[in-house]
Amino acid sequence: MSIAKSARASQVARNIKSGYYVGMRKFANYDESKEGIFAQQREADRRLKEIQAQRQLRLKKQINA
Repeated sequence: MSIAKSARASQVARNIKSGYYVGMRKFANYDESKEGIFAQQREADRRLKEIQAQRQLRLKKQINA
């Protein structure tokens, strides 16, 4: 590893340790309520209820036919 790479790596390590990278913009607009695991679970539950309702309708049509 060259001196420049070593110096850069140690600078990055110091920045991480001091919290320099905590305010990353990558997650600035991240909203857990819209994109997180709980939101995914809510969407899956909603879809499951929709599928179950469609299945019930199909069964009722078959019984009445």
